[in-house]
Amino acid sequence: MVMTHRVCYSRSVMLRWPDWLERRWEAAADRVAWVAAREAVEAVRYQPPHLKLLLACNACQPEVPQGLARWLAETPARPAVRQLSRLPHAAVRAVASRAAQWFGPTASAVVRFSSGVTAAAADRMSAGPLEHRMRASIHPGLLVPHPHDVAVLAVDMRGFSELTRALDDTQYLSTMIEEYLSAMTRVVEEHRGVVFQYTGDGLLALFLPELAAAPPAALFERLVRDTSRVLHREFDTLHARWRDDWHANGRGAVPIGLGVGLSYGRVTMGFIGASGKKHFGALGEAVNVAALLCGEAEAGTVLVDHEAFGRVHLPPLRTRIVRVRSRKLRRRLEAVSIRYGGRAGSEPFSWFPRGGHV
Repeated sequence: MVMTHRVCYSRSVMLRWPDWLERRWEAAADRVAWVAAREAVEAVRYQPPHLKLLLACNACQPEVPQGLARWLAETPARPAVRQLSRLPHAAVRAVASRAAQWFGPTASAVVRFSSGVTAAAADRMSAGPLEHRMRASIHPGLLVPHPHDVAVLAVDMRGFSELTRALDDTQYLSTMIEEYLSAMTRVVEEHRGVVFQYTGDGLLALFLPELAAAPPAALFERLVRDTSRVLHREFDTLHARWRDDWHANGRGAVPIGLGVGLSYGRVTMGFIGASGKKHFGALGEAVNVAALLCGEAEAGTVLVDHEAFGRVHLPPLRTRIVRVRSRKLRRRLEAVSIRYGGRAGSEPFSWFPRGGHV
């Protein structure tokens, strides 16, 4: 009997792994799980369309014919091409919605993740040949950060912190933010802009004259007159629907609005960041000014950098001027305040002098 117990005990000792090997195994498994999670996030991390930006930078090359440059900029904005480009996104949303109904939210997340990975891979593959040809050009394109004159648009939701506390429903908020940012992004892209950063309840976008197929003055006037107005109109439409939903579900109404900041100037844009983690971005005073003005803009208004009009050779505006003090920039800024949302009316604007650009 004693002999049997000894044999069993010795076998159990022989089958047990050493403690140091178990620790190594656990550390390796934890490392693999962390790398997999990190790469999964990187695979679907938002990046502006690489191909679109390469075309924009390549269009300003001296050796590129003006007709070709204009065609590269105008073709994506045609109604038929725009409608066609929306089909993949609509299909993904429909499949993800049906997957959620049939198999639950995890299946919907898998569908969205897979589509994001596929779209990112397709964008990189399509941009690869063009990027390879640009390496021999004098212009660095998007391979390294380089200076470029652009318009910078910053958008942010007013009252979002209060809304978060009042609703106390993070799942509902995430759905609402997705709807809101999707609508704002759609407006930006329809006006030939490129979103390069999302900031929680806001975004930053660049507008390149090459993508807009317009000189800087016409581009900036379009942003002030049309793009800003449409952004506020879209937000007011969303807000009205949200209020009806809150009322129907017994939630309290929360006063929220949209603030917009707009500037124009020279920025350094390109792939910026840590080694191996670079992403497309822009640095410069125009970015800082647009973000600052957006933060100071009241709900329903857009603050436009007053100095930007001089940079694009537009005449001064006949409207309200506000002064903003920036501790970060260590100076005072003058901005043009225009109300589009909330109390904004539908009357035509009269603050641009007749005669157009100067």
